[in-house]
Amino acid sequence: MNARVRRREFIAGLAAAGVTALVPDILKGAQVRPAVAAPPHRIDVHYHGNSPGFIAAIKARNTGQTALMNWTPAKALDDMDRDGVATSIMSTSEPSVYFGDAVAARALARESNEYAARLVADHPTRFGMFATLPLPDVDGALGEIAYAFDTLKADGVCFMSSYEGKYLGDSAFAPIIRLDLPHTPPIP
Repeated sequence: MNARVRRREFIAGLAAAGVTALVPDILKGAQVRPAVAAPPHRIDVHYHGNSPGFIAAIKARNTGQTALMNWTPAKALDDMDRDGVATSIMSTSEPSVYFGDAVAARALARESNEYAARLVADHPTRFGMFATLPLPDVDGALGEIAYAFDTLKADGVCFMSSYEGKYLGDSAFAPIIRLDLPHTPPIP
Protein backbone atom coordinates (compact mmCIF):
# COMPACT_ATOMS: atom_id res chain seq x y z
CA MET A 1 0.00 0.00 0.00
CA ASN A 2 2.86 2.30 0.73
CA ALA A 3 4.19 1.85 -2.83
CA ARG A 4 0.74 2.62 -4.22
CA VAL A 5 0.54 5.95 -2.36
CA ARG A 6 3.96 6.91 -3.60
CA ARG A 7 2.99 6.10 -7.19
CA ARG A 8 -0.13 8.32 -6.91
CA GLU A 9 1.90 11.14 -5.44
CA PHE A 10 4.47 10.76 -8.20
CA ILE A 11 1.79 10.86 -10.98
CA ALA A 12 0.07 13.85 -9.34
CA GLY A 13 3.41 15.64 -9.16
CA LEU A 14 4.10 14.98 -12.86
CA ALA A 15 0.65 16.29 -13.80
CA ALA A 16 1.18 19.45 -11.76
CA ALA A 17 4.57 20.01 -13.36
CA GLY A 18 3.10 19.58 -16.83
CA VAL A 19 0.30 22.06 -16.20
CA THR A 20 2.73 24.56 -14.72
CA ALA A 21 4.90 24.31 -17.82
CA LEU A 22 1.92 25.03 -20.08
CA VAL A 23 0.52 28.06 -18.21
CA PRO A 24 2.92 30.67 -19.66
CA ASP A 25 2.10 29.53 -23.22
CA ILE A 26 -1.65 29.60 -22.54
CA LEU A 27 -1.46 33.12 -21.10
CA LYS A 28 0.74 34.35 -23.94
CA GLY A 29 -1.72 32.99 -26.53
CA ALA A 30 -4.65 34.71 -24.82
CA GLN A 31 -2.96 38.08 -25.24
CA VAL A 32 -2.11 37.80 -28.93
CA ARG A 33 -4.32 39.80 -31.31
CA PRO A 34 -4.48 39.29 -35.05
CA ALA A 35 -2.03 41.59 -36.85
CA VAL A 36 -4.60 42.71 -39.44
CA ALA A 37 -8.39 42.75 -39.13
CA ALA A 38 -10.30 40.73 -41.70
CA PRO A 39 -11.96 42.85 -44.40
CA PRO A 40 -15.68 43.50 -43.88
CA HIS A 41 -17.69 40.63 -45.31
CA ARG A 42 -21.11 40.54 -43.64
CA ILE A 43 -24.36 41.94 -45.01
CA ASP A 44 -26.73 43.20 -42.33
CA VAL A 45 -30.31 43.14 -43.63
CA HIS A 46 -31.87 44.28 -40.36
CA TYR A 47 -30.21 47.60 -39.71
CA HIS A 48 -31.96 50.68 -38.33
CA GLY A 49 -30.71 53.85 -39.98
CA ASN A 50 -32.59 56.93 -38.86
CA SER A 51 -33.34 60.20 -40.58
CA PRO A 52 -33.19 63.47 -38.64
CA GLY A 53 -36.98 63.74 -38.85
CA PHE A 54 -37.51 60.26 -37.42
CA ILE A 55 -35.04 60.96 -34.61
CA ALA A 56 -36.89 64.20 -33.79
CA ALA A 57 -40.24 62.36 -33.81
CA ILE A 58 -39.17 59.66 -31.35
CA LYS A 59 -37.41 62.21 -29.12
CA ALA A 60 -40.57 64.33 -29.05
CA ARG A 61 -42.58 61.29 -27.96
CA ASN A 62 -40.05 60.22 -25.30
CA THR A 63 -39.86 56.66 -26.63
CA GLY A 64 -36.63 56.06 -24.73
CA GLN A 65 -34.93 54.51 -27.76
CA THR A 66 -31.53 56.01 -26.96
CA ALA A 67 -29.58 53.97 -29.52
CA LEU A 68 -31.90 55.18 -32.29
CA MET A 69 -31.80 58.76 -31.04
CA ASN A 70 -27.98 58.81 -30.99
CA TRP A 71 -27.56 57.24 -34.44
CA THR A 72 -25.37 59.00 -36.99
CA PRO A 73 -23.95 57.81 -40.33
CA ALA A 74 -20.39 58.20 -39.00
CA LYS A 75 -21.16 56.05 -35.96
CA ALA A 76 -22.86 53.50 -38.21
CA LEU A 77 -19.80 53.21 -40.44
CA ASP A 78 -17.50 52.89 -37.42
CA ASP A 79 -19.72 50.14 -35.95
CA MET A 80 -19.89 48.34 -39.29
CA ASP A 81 -16.09 48.43 -39.66
CA ARG A 82 -15.60 47.19 -36.11
CA ASP A 83 -18.04 44.31 -36.62
CA GLY A 84 -16.90 43.26 -40.11
CA VAL A 85 -20.07 44.44 -41.86
CA ALA A 86 -19.54 45.36 -45.51
CA THR A 87 -23.10 46.54 -46.22
CA SER A 88 -26.13 47.41 -44.08
CA ILE A 89 -29.62 47.55 -45.52
CA MET A 90 -31.35 50.33 -43.58
CA SER A 91 -34.93 50.32 -42.42
CA THR A 92 -36.94 52.34 -39.92
CA SER A 93 -37.44 50.86 -36.48
CA GLU A 94 -40.67 50.66 -34.56
CA PRO A 95 -42.80 52.66 -33.92
CA SER A 96 -42.31 53.62 -37.59
CA VAL A 97 -43.65 56.95 -38.84
CA TYR A 98 -47.39 56.87 -38.12
CA PHE A 99 -48.41 58.67 -34.93
CA GLY A 100 -52.13 59.13 -35.64
CA ASP A 101 -51.87 61.66 -38.49
CA ALA A 102 -51.75 60.24 -42.03
CA VAL A 103 -50.52 63.48 -43.64
CA ALA A 104 -47.68 63.79 -41.12
CA ALA A 105 -46.83 60.09 -41.58
CA ARG A 106 -46.59 60.54 -45.36
CA ALA A 107 -44.22 63.50 -44.91
CA LEU A 108 -42.07 61.64 -42.37
CA ALA A 109 -41.92 58.51 -44.57
CA ARG A 110 -40.82 60.64 -47.53
CA GLU A 111 -38.17 62.44 -45.45
CA SER A 112 -36.90 59.11 -44.09
CA ASN A 113 -36.73 57.54 -47.54
CA GLU A 114 -35.02 60.50 -49.19
CA TYR A 115 -32.48 60.63 -46.37
CA ALA A 116 -31.75 56.91 -46.75
CA ALA A 117 -31.41 57.31 -50.53
CA ARG A 118 -28.84 60.10 -50.01
CA LEU A 119 -26.83 57.84 -47.69
CA VAL A 120 -26.95 55.08 -50.30
CA ALA A 121 -25.79 57.54 -52.97
CA ASP A 122 -22.97 58.80 -50.72
CA HIS A 123 -21.90 55.27 -49.68
CA PRO A 124 -23.16 52.91 -52.42
CA THR A 125 -21.21 49.87 -51.27
CA ARG A 126 -21.93 50.38 -47.57
CA PHE A 127 -25.68 51.08 -47.42
CA GLY A 128 -28.86 49.85 -49.04
CA MET A 129 -32.42 50.77 -48.09
CA PHE A 130 -35.80 49.28 -47.38
CA ALA A 131 -38.36 52.05 -47.84
CA THR A 132 -40.46 53.25 -44.93
CA LEU A 133 -44.23 53.22 -45.46
CA PRO A 134 -46.78 55.46 -43.72
CA LEU A 135 -49.01 52.53 -42.76
CA PRO A 136 -51.79 52.09 -41.76
CA ASP A 137 -52.45 54.73 -44.45
CA VAL A 138 -52.78 52.32 -47.40
CA ASP A 139 -53.13 55.01 -50.11
CA GLY A 140 -50.11 56.84 -48.74
CA ALA A 141 -48.16 53.58 -48.61
CA LEU A 142 -48.98 52.75 -52.23
CA GLY A 143 -47.79 56.18 -53.32
CA GLU A 144 -44.59 55.83 -51.28
CA ILE A 145 -43.91 52.37 -52.71
CA ALA A 146 -44.10 53.77 -56.25
CA TYR A 147 -41.83 56.71 -55.37
CA ALA A 148 -39.37 54.56 -53.44
CA PHE A 149 -38.92 52.04 -56.25
CA ASP A 150 -39.27 54.29 -59.30
CA THR A 151 -37.37 57.35 -58.07
CA LEU A 152 -35.22 56.34 -55.12
CA LYS A 153 -34.41 52.81 -56.36
CA ALA A 154 -35.10 51.22 -52.96
CA ASP A 155 -34.03 47.62 -52.38
CA GLY A 156 -37.37 46.73 -50.80
CA VAL A 157 -39.87 47.97 -48.24
CA CYS A 158 -39.99 47.72 -44.47
CA PHE A 159 -43.08 46.53 -42.63
CA MET A 160 -43.84 46.50 -38.93
CA SER A 161 -45.66 43.35 -37.82
CA SER A 162 -48.83 45.29 -37.02
CA TYR A 163 -50.36 48.75 -37.31
CA GLU A 164 -53.00 49.96 -34.85
CA GLY A 165 -53.76 46.38 -33.84
CA LYS A 166 -54.05 45.06 -37.40
CA TYR A 167 -51.54 42.48 -38.57
CA LEU A 168 -50.24 42.33 -42.13
CA GLY A 169 -52.68 39.56 -43.11
CA ASP A 170 -55.62 41.87 -42.35
CA SER A 171 -57.76 42.60 -45.41
CA ALA A 172 -57.15 46.33 -44.89
CA PHE A 173 -53.63 45.79 -46.21
CA ALA A 174 -54.65 43.64 -49.20
CA PRO A 175 -53.86 46.38 -51.76
CA ILE A 176 -50.26 46.31 -50.57
CA ILE A 177 -49.79 42.67 -49.65
CA ARG A 178 -51.54 40.76 -52.37
CA LEU A 179 -52.82 37.72 -50.53
CA ASP A 180 -55.21 36.97 -53.37
CA LEU A 181 -52.52 36.19 -55.94
CA PRO A 182 -52.61 32.67 -57.33
CA HIS A 183 -49.99 30.49 -55.72
CA THR A 184 -47.41 28.78 -57.86
CA PRO A 185 -47.36 25.04 -57.30
CA PRO A 186 -44.16 23.73 -55.73
CA ILE A 187 -41.45 22.44 -58.05
CA PRO A 188 -41.41 18.62 -57.93
